[in-house]
Amino acid sequence: MSIKVAVIGGGACGLVASIFAKRAGAEVIVFERTSRFGKKILASGNGRCNITNKNISLDFYHGKYPHFAKYAIKFDTKEFFNSLGLELRAKKGTRLYPLSDQASIVLDMLLHEAQRIGVKLQSDSKIEKLSKRGEKFILNNSLEFDRVILACGSSAMPHISGTKIGYDLATMMGHKIQKPFASLVQLVSSDETFFKASGVRSVANIDLFVDDKLKMSQNGDLLFTNYGLSGSAILDLSRTASFALLNRKKVHLIIDLLPHISHDELKHLMQKRGKIDLPIDLWLGGLINKKLVNPILKKASLNRGFTLNKKSINSLVYAIKSLKIDIVDTKGYKKAEVMAGGVDTKDIDPKTMESKLHNGLYFCGEMLDIDGDCGGYNLHWAWGSGYIAGSSAGKA
Repeated sequence: MSIKVAVIGGGACGLVASIFAKRAGAEVIVFERTSRFGKKILASGNGRCNITNKNISLDFYHGKYPHFAKYAIKFDTKEFFNSLGLELRAKKGTRLYPLSDQASIVLDMLLHEAQRIGVKLQSDSKIEKLSKRGEKFILNNSLEFDRVILACGSSAMPHISGTKIGYDLATMMGHKIQKPFASLVQLVSSDETFFKASGVRSVANIDLFVDDKLKMSQNGDLLFTNYGLSGSAILDLSRTASFALLNRKKVHLIIDLLPHISHDELKHLMQKRGKIDLPIDLWLGGLINKKLVNPILKKASLNRGFTLNKKSINSLVYAIKSLKIDIVDTKGYKKAEVMAGGVDTKDIDPKTMESKLHNGLYFCGEMLDIDGDCGGYNLHWAWGSGYIAGSSAGKA
């Protein structure tokens, strides 16, 4: 008689876990609380699904015990999806996407493989209670299984499918939770100077300071918004900022809007400008987006009719190359792509994803206290941890 495995959660890691548990010989049922499987897969990569990254290492993962991820991230994501019939291509350097640029095909292939090999998929199935009676696990006080894989995800993006039920179920089984907080999330500023520049993008160098100490630096895409800042560089800094804010520390950014031009080069350009009969604000619009001109002048404490001299040039260069913006909050779990924190990994075996508290209970994916940087690292963790949990849980 085959082992009965329940997978709670029909997202990225849950579907992969179900496939490998079934391949190992188990009878597998996936319980998905919403009406549709894999909603976050569909939303990932702006609908294109950044499946993984060519450059995978522990350097891109975080948590109280980041080394916990070392076995799961060895999973060959590209080979797995190639075996399902999905072709991948590199974009933005090392990021891998479906050749078709459609997240939906990733989900379609996972669902097709699960159904092909006999995984039972049940949508609109909320599992809200988990207990153990002897060697059996009991779901919702009635459903009996030999083994359970918790693949519930996190509370990030509740409008799609985010939920904290995984934390609740883990707690019912005696597992501790590292307090979740938003990661890969937009940052909120109290400085309204740049709010009218909402929609402006720039490639910038950004330094993150916590209590006036430099903590991180990032070069990349910056997006001004009507609440603060977004863009890939901001998302990469957001975990550190979010954690600092959670602990009531002061956070500010120093932004270089023209990283490809040195201070001296910019000063020289402005000195040359003094010999040209052209309004300075018009000339600045040729250096930076014109929506940024007035905010930069304000930061430099200059009016439109100012005289271009040594003092004003120094002020302008400083405002453009060392723009300070205070950060007071994040957009929180409702907008976060990922939640940091989660089920404490010290009570889980990283080689099997099995609970050290209960034989037969497994975990995978985002509900664990492991999170990755932007660039396909979180989905890679989902696939890899799902593979280990499913392969382990399905063994007789």
